[in-house]
Amino acid sequence: MGCTTSNIVPDKDKVDRKVGNNAEINSSETQLRATLLIQRWFRRWRAELEIRRRCTWTIFQTMEYASENEQLKLYNFFNEIISSLPEAFNTVQNGMDNDESSEENHHKEIPIESKYFGPVLIFPLDIDQITNLIKSFKNKEVLHARYLILLLNEAKHHFKKIENTQHTVTSIAGKLTIVGDLHGSLDDLLMIFFKNGLPSHDNPYIINGDFVDRGKSSVEVSVILFSLSLLYPHSFLVNRGNHEDYMMNKRYGFTTELVSKYGVHANKVSKAFERVFTVLPLVTVIDNSVVVCHGGISDITDLEVINSIPRHKYASLLRPPDYLCANGGDPEEIDFSPWRQLLDLLWSDPRAAPGCEHNSFRGGGTYFGPDTTDEFLARHNFKLLIRSHECKPDGYDVTHDGKVVTVFSTSNYYDTGSNLGAYIRLTSNHKPQFIQFCASEQNTQLPLCSRIIKVECSALRDLRARIVANKGNLLPEFRKHDPENSGFISLSEWATCLTSVLSLDLPWRTIRWKLVEINKEGKVDYESSFTDAKLEASISNQHISEAIYRQRNVLETVFRLLDTDNSGCLSRDEIRAGCQMLGQHSPAVQQLTPEDMEKIIDTMDIDKDGEINFNEFLESFRMVDSKFAGSNF
Repeated sequence: MGCTTSNIVPDKDKVDRKVGNNAEINSSETQLRATLLIQRWFRRWRAELEIRRRCTWTIFQTMEYASENEQLKLYNFFNEIISSLPEAFNTVQNGMDNDESSEENHHKEIPIESKYFGPVLIFPLDIDQITNLIKSFKNKEVLHARYLILLLNEAKHHFKKIENTQHTVTSIAGKLTIVGDLHGSLDDLLMIFFKNGLPSHDNPYIINGDFVDRGKSSVEVSVILFSLSLLYPHSFLVNRGNHEDYMMNKRYGFTTELVSKYGVHANKVSKAFERVFTVLPLVTVIDNSVVVCHGGISDITDLEVINSIPRHKYASLLRPPDYLCANGGDPEEIDFSPWRQLLDLLWSDPRAAPGCEHNSFRGGGTYFGPDTTDEFLARHNFKLLIRSHECKPDGYDVTHDGKVVTVFSTSNYYDTGSNLGAYIRLTSNHKPQFIQFCASEQNTQLPLCSRIIKVECSALRDLRARIVANKGNLLPEFRKHDPENSGFISLSEWATCLTSVLSLDLPWRTIRWKLVEINKEGKVDYESSFTDAKLEASISNQHISEAIYRQRNVLETVFRLLDTDNSGCLSRDEIRAGCQMLGQHSPAVQQLTPEDMEKIIDTMDIDKDGEINFNEFLESFRMVDSKFAGSNF
């Protein structure tokens, strides 16, 4: 047989399958690469957003704490002046009149006008009255001053019966709700009630201080809280915060709100609030295992000592009360530890580092570390510390190995979208359950990126305002590093100047692109720090006007200090008393004759109505002769 050749024809189906498999492999690899690329891009995008969010948060918080520090320094300055004045003026400083019984009857002197159709209070209160109160407040109605003072008197008597440390249990209702700072936000309080239910014997609450100031509805929030405390004395508990303090109220809005809503009766209402604030309990202990206080602790905090302190003598915690210094003598020999106990309790913040140090950031209280927490909890046989006092992006925070929990219940605290609010639901196992919320529906509908950008713009706007307002102080500092007048300095020099002049420790390098122009060599055009046209248009180039803009909050606090009757205007007598106070430190004021004083008052009274309002007070500084324009404010 012969050999023949044969052509082997490949199986077409096999070839097609092989080609198809290769195509599928290539397609899968492409999809995988694309997926990895998208994931990498998404992670980078989220990381950049997180950096921007943290920087924004740092700006807001740093500026807030700097403001509190300034408030404390201002108060200490005025305290030194006032302490040298007659006792009559010191009565105003102490915030409490001696004859409380007569002041409690002030509500009888306030008639109820026939045109008043707002909420009416009849004691003892019931849940229907409180429900009607809430409905009225939703409709922007204001409780009459007579009913308000009557409520505050009842609340004072109620809280006065409670010890500094109050006790409660979870076994009766099986749960307990802890609410943090509300800061006059009625929307947040009502949101909590909507999500968690109205308080009752079966739904107990603890309000952990700072329910006034900053917000526009501090009166309404306080009325609801105090009413519920009277209705449910054992199921609705309230702790004092650092803003339940008449001096803090003068700076952070509550006093202004009272003047706006109650006019000629504002002083009586303000005094009634002061009397309630001084008798608010300081600490709540749950099941003898969980301690709840507004700020925190320090290495000297002792609940036995705190229980022995006469809290009603502390109208303000910004300085030691008079009873500690009543016997005079060397200040170094006076025992200020009771005051320190309360100050630390209401003003302190936790930190990750061990130890316990003065809280120089806020100006009051301490920074306490995990070792301080462990020692305090072990000494009192507690398991957990729940506190508030600090705004957190998520409304809560857990630190010190889960032994310290922060809860903050004001959403949108710095601006719309800046943070969530939260409250705690605690059961008998003492494991906190955090419920978050946001009172603004508009914000919840925005994408994450849009929310962060919106809040970032707000923070940068406030920061730019502070930079532009300090232009007179910043420019000389910048020019010290620019001997050749090139207009440029290094990034490090620019950041150092801002930190020094503004007293703000911020990540200037990270946010530099949002604030200044930088050339190709990496140098900062320091003049571009002030290129916000709108802000510059609102601030005069003269130093005195710039200083007024920069120190407006300080001037408003001074105005409230001089306005001893909380009328919203300065009388001639109040201005004379203020000049007497300032004369202790100013020889020029001491040399003024009575006739000179009357001429000054006449000049300040622009509309000639016999009183000086805040706008006239500010305008008086602007009218200062130009020869003082170059002086330090």
